[in-house]
Amino acid sequence: MDGYTESGQYSQAIEAYYEMEQLNLETDGHVFVAVLRACSGLKSLEDGRHIHACIMESGLDSNVYVSSALINMYAKCGTLDNAYVVFEKLSKGNVVSWSALIQGCVEHSHGKAALQLFRHMEEECVEPNEVTYISMLKACSSITALEQGKHMHAQIIQKGLESNLSIGNALIDMYSKCGSICDAHTMFHRMFNVDVISWSSLIGGYAKHNNYHSALGAFLCMQEMNIEPNGITYLSVLSACSHAVLFAEGCYHFKCMAETHSIWPTLEHYNALVDIIGRSGRLDAAEDLIETLPFGGPNYAGWTSLLDSCRLHGEVSRGKECFDRIVSIEDRDALGYVLMSSIYAKVGLWDDFRKIEDLRKCANLVKKPAKAYIEVDSSIHEFIVDDNSHPQIHEVYMKLSSLDLRMRELGYIPQQRLDSFPVKEVAAFCGHSEKLAIAFGLISTPEGTTVRVAKNLRVCTDCHNSVKLISKIERREIIIADAYQIHHFREGDCCCKDEYA
Repeated sequence: MDGYTESGQYSQAIEAYYEMEQLNLETDGHVFVAVLRACSGLKSLEDGRHIHACIMESGLDSNVYVSSALINMYAKCGTLDNAYVVFEKLSKGNVVSWSALIQGCVEHSHGKAALQLFRHMEEECVEPNEVTYISMLKACSSITALEQGKHMHAQIIQKGLESNLSIGNALIDMYSKCGSICDAHTMFHRMFNVDVISWSSLIGGYAKHNNYHSALGAFLCMQEMNIEPNGITYLSVLSACSHAVLFAEGCYHFKCMAETHSIWPTLEHYNALVDIIGRSGRLDAAEDLIETLPFGGPNYAGWTSLLDSCRLHGEVSRGKECFDRIVSIEDRDALGYVLMSSIYAKVGLWDDFRKIEDLRKCANLVKKPAKAYIEVDSSIHEFIVDDNSHPQIHEVYMKLSSLDLRMRELGYIPQQRLDSFPVKEVAAFCGHSEKLAIAFGLISTPEGTTVRVAKNLRVCTDCHNSVKLISKIERREIIIADAYQIHHFREGDCCCKDEYA
């Protein structure tokens, strides 16, 4: 069973367990850990729950290693509540159980909860290991908790773990995603050994910061040092081309994958090319590419990428075709509805906007809740749309009102026609989560310091335009790490050159 699990043959491992069960062979903690790892690999919650029941019958549920495997299985299957229940039943967790729960939180976008768990872990005097620190660095990057990330880095140095290659790569990624590409660059050059993952992380960081030339420079440099790029490296390079809207360069690098490095493009690489072509405005060519891809089966990601390009270029008719294709592939995801409604809003077709919203609501599809995070004095503050829960929310809205007046004096006009929206949506529009987080940062940090915000979704066009002006009015650098890239706002401009708004 171990052999099956180690080689990724998870189905065979689970089948082997059921054969043991039918033959009434004795199972021990080692067997349960192996089969739970297989369930985690397949995200097979049904099998995992069956095995959990068997563990309870055997009396091994108090075994910390078996319980840690259960926590990991439930977390990987997306049922964090069950993972917490198993964890809380342990009389005393070890580093494996704590790390499994922290990793589960990170994988399901609960970075703030992961940081809280880490503090509790320290209070319980449980020593973190390599796996713990890698998960914590990911947690910091997910909510741009740069100061917390630096605190983790200091601990890593103190414990002599900085030379660990996996931790070094995680540090590059953390600094980059927290909006500090200079620190990522410094970390890269501090490392005694680097591998293709190190280079790919650095290139991907430059891509997210819309710095194609630095990404290309790193890509060429790694080859000069005889480190062969892999498929992940090329995804980072293609991402850099997409962010910078460089059509010719993107096509060139895509061609070089196979011709120069014998790396055969996967569906993910082709979809990255679809994104490059679509963002450049060549929507016919992007659609033709999707229709002729050398892969069978529906391509949800490709059509979603093209729909997003239609949003960027205000292409209503083609956007509707993409939307229909998306719904035919996956009718339980709200993303297609959100993108289509954004197209209608962009071109002022408010009746169609309402119709698509009504369709989404009739289908009981819920938009992913927008959340923004900001770190102030080592504390993480979370905001949602039209938030009223924060203890300083009154001061936050006062600051927003003051900024709104100053922006209007500079000629700012909200992009959306607010008189076309219901009252509730107007309020939400004025109180988007990233605006609230930025306002809180402005009233809570010294003048001239950088305001750093994370958002779990894309920054909307109006917020993007607003933040450009706010950076000019307040004379602050404002960094927003959204779901697509890192935006650096300085003196009224953004590094993305408005290509991703």
